[in-house]
Amino acid sequence: MKNLKILHITDFHLRHSSRLYYSTARKLNNGFIRNNFYVNELSERDFEKKIFFFDTSNYNKKIIQIIENLNPAIIVLGHCSRIDLKTFYKYIDFVDCSFVTSDPLSLKFYNKINKKIFYIPNPSDTSIDILKVDQISNNIFDMFIAISHGQHRATLKRFYKDEREDFIMNLQEKLPDIIFDNYGTANNQPVWGDQYYKRLSQSKMALNLSRGLPFKWYSSDRISSFISNGITTFVDRATKLDDFFSDDEVVFYKNINDLVNLINELKNNDKKRRSIGQKGRIKYNTHFNSTKVAKFIFEKTLNLKLSEKYFWDR
Repeated sequence: MKNLKILHITDFHLRHSSRLYYSTARKLNNGFIRNNFYVNELSERDFEKKIFFFDTSNYNKKIIQIIENLNPAIIVLGHCSRIDLKTFYKYIDFVDCSFVTSDPLSLKFYNKINKKIFYIPNPSDTSIDILKVDQISNNIFDMFIAISHGQHRATLKRFYKDEREDFIMNLQEKLPDIIFDNYGTANNQPVWGDQYYKRLSQSKMALNLSRGLPFKWYSSDRISSFISNGITTFVDRATKLDDFFSDDEVVFYKNINDLVNLINELKNNDKKRRSIGQKGRIKYNTHFNSTKVAKFIFEKTLNLKLSEKYFWDR
């Protein structure tokens, strides 16, 4: 089914002046367009921002007006917090599907609506993730690590320590011969926008480290900018992402000592490091790109026969 209309309501970060132009929301939006859908965007947290603190009724009225005028085939809701339940309450039983970036079976509420929750990977995008770090020969750094105190914050919170900092500091102490390029730790501010990709391209390897304990198939969206851009990426094996990637596409570690050994090994084996980065990049962009993920969302939502066997659909 082509040329249908989609209303995409999420946070497009307009107020952040393209600091997050590579967000999942943007990548999915590109994917819908590449599938020949007309997409009407509504940036949930940018709409009449000053009014929201006191009253969200204007926003909810706007949604209803758009639906009446557009008559979309589906409504895609991203990370929305300002939509009044009453806006969709009459139609709550008609919500077709939910999509999560972790294993649905691991969710506490899965059994309540289990047939409506599906896993999707964090998508890459052919117009955004264009680096081929595995082919770069003049890298300045060995390891790239970038965390933040939340995408909606440009800077670190005062008097707040991220739970991942101790792990990163410990890792650095154990690797005195490795040149790190760290952001979001030790008062080194996070990196955003095009500078994020520039810094990424200057390192040989990267650590994909999400908040909290490892969760099956879960990763923050940084993984979609790491692997898809060809940088050799280290991932905790407890995430079970080795269900999708082999050891010659992503470097999986069991604990910090295992990670230390693997980093040292690949620092001294440039050929193997580049091969892992290249194979991971090809795998990610072939199977986890935004065009496929958007099409999967559309087909599942309308309960259509899947047009292909999606690599992640288990």
